[in-house]
Amino acid sequence: KRKAAHWPRANSLSRSRGAMNSKLTHRLLPLSEAGVAEAGDCLEAPRGLFCLPAVVNIGVQKAGTGELQTWLGAHPLMLAHGGEVHFFDGLRPSAAMLRCGQRQRTNLRQRYARHLWHRRPLSRDNVGAAASSAMAAGAPLVRRLAYEKTPAYFDLSNPALLACAVPRAELLVMLRAPAARAISAYQMCAGHIHGKWCQASIDEAIGSALTRSASGSVPRLRRRHLSPQLKRLLTMGMYSAHLHRWLEHFDAAQMRILWLEHFKSEPFECMDAVQRFLGLPPHDYRASATRNEKGLWVIGKSKSSSERWDKTPPSPEVNATLHQFYAPWQRTLAELLRAHNLSLLPARPIPG
Repeated sequence: KRKAAHWPRANSLSRSRGAMNSKLTHRLLPLSEAGVAEAGDCLEAPRGLFCLPAVVNIGVQKAGTGELQTWLGAHPLMLAHGGEVHFFDGLRPSAAMLRCGQRQRTNLRQRYARHLWHRRPLSRDNVGAAASSAMAAGAPLVRRLAYEKTPAYFDLSNPALLACAVPRAELLVMLRAPAARAISAYQMCAGHIHGKWCQASIDEAIGSALTRSASGSVPRLRRRHLSPQLKRLLTMGMYSAHLHRWLEHFDAAQMRILWLEHFKSEPFECMDAVQRFLGLPPHDYRASATRNEKGLWVIGKSKSSSERWDKTPPSPEVNATLHQFYAPWQRTLAELLRAHNLSLLPARPIPG
């Protein structure tokens, strides 16, 4: 039987010179042993290596997940997949798969790892990273952390499946003030995607989707004659409801929340917090970051800089309706974040 090879994870190296903590190591395993693989382990096949991610960004859409991926990808010890993977949000699990027995777990991990890297199989050379004295004291080679992001996981995937595949993965969730996120998502659909469900003006769409039972009451989502896409756009901002689903399958210590508003205004502080959470040695982002035409710090070309579609805002009345609709959900979210210590920057107030 082939013996698993071990690579030290970055934070195990930072604790003591050359020390190896068994909980902070990643292994190189034959593909047939995927059933015993953990988050971050790599499966070796004739075509190359297929690594399970140690870090997964599960959402949300229109909240800066692509920008965060660019920043994380600039870290020498991060192996960012690039793009969106869309593996779990497309799965329709059987009852047997949800039971996550040994056979199902092995199959799921093999499929997931292959799906991640089928267009760019990895090798031992690009899975490792050359060490510097600042990165890994005395170590010639350190293991890079594989990372993937698919914001649709947040509301469309079954958390039990991700927990079956990589139960020890660390989860990052990027959120945005829910009214602003909903407006941005509708603007992108109307101005860029040109979907049939978003041809009406944003005032007409939101006005037809939200209703009040009495004067002054909290707006409610209409149950009838509402397109599935518009319903999803609005319910995605019920962040606490979705986070409860994920907390049923992952320990709170494995998950952290980062707000787009904080990332825009304090990117370096945010990246410091992300690195601490992931156990990464600090990387000097200030050396490679530049300001774009909006005055925001970016790494390389900002994705938002290429968004040229119409961004006409909703009327003040519709904007107020959206904020009123999300207000109760924001209150329960604040309680949830405090109870589970989920915020990467807990001293900052939540936006929106």
